[in-house]
Amino acid sequence: MKENKYDNDLFFGKYSQMSRSKDGLIAAGEWETMKSLLPDFSGKRMLDLGCGYGWHCIYAMEQGAASVVGVDISHKMLEVAKKKTTFQ
Repeated sequence: MKENKYDNDLFFGKYSQMSRSKDGLIAAGEWETMKSLLPDFSGKRMLDLGCGYGWHCIYAMEQGAASVVGVDISHKMLEVAKKKTTFQ
């Protein structure tokens, strides 16, 4: 199976240094606009495909989601997401 670029050590190392990787949603220029488009998560179940570091999963849980599942092709991304969440 071909390695995905997000699990490549060089690529992942550079990706992890991006401000949005270190500081989360607040560092994403599009976040304020995107946030206004999101539904009320209270009591809902959410699936985040391509969850990366899990920032949107964390946000949904903070907003009252009943459950959240994050899925990503990158094992390295999922390792970071698991470390960032306490909702496992």
